[in-house]
Amino acid sequence: MARTLTALERLNYPYAPRYLGQAGDGRDRLSYIAGVTTTHPSERAEASYRLGGAMLRLLHDVTRGTPLAGDQECLTHRDPGPFNTIFRQGMPVAFIDWDTAGPGVALDDLAYLAWTWCIQAVGNVPVPDQARRLRQVRDGYGISSDVDLLDAVLRQQSRMFKLSESARQGADARMREIHMAARDWAAADRALVLDNVAVFRRALG
Repeated sequence: MARTLTALERLNYPYAPRYLGQAGDGRDRLSYIAGVTTTHPSERAEASYRLGGAMLRLLHDVTRGTPLAGDQECLTHRDPGPFNTIFRQGMPVAFIDWDTAGPGVALDDLAYLAWTWCIQAVGNVPVPDQARRLRQVRDGYGISSDVDLLDAVLRQQSRMFKLSESARQGADARMREIHMAARDWAAADRALVLDNVAVFRRALG
């Protein structure tokens, strides 16, 4: 994480905390970013989705061809959900929790953000609203309508289901419960997309 955040500061990426070195106890010190994380669209401004897409696009763009990208397209956050995004007055200001960031595929990172920000089977969010926000994330990121973002979202949901199902095997009771919750979350959200494919595809144009 220290290497990643230090490099992002050199690249003038504004949507991440700054690495401040280690404290006396050996723990990493990061700059404080005021704000909150969110769990429901009611906590986010409508304009936040487009901005979230743009924030992730900038991360991918500034790291292409740098050591942070390794032999992949770019640096990916790998977990840019709203629970790892700081919001102020409903608008995103920074991504946090960079421990798992690493080289990867930009579309996979975008699809995970699009899923976790826009699609949820719980919370009584109307599906047309979810579909509209998915379009806003895509437009904020700036990819062509020829790129099948919905298919990429479904792949991320399937990946999470398989990872969680595999990880729960042999885990202790507490971790098994966590992995089962993640598995069920992915399954429910994927089912919502599959049941409403036409709605999402109309919104994405």
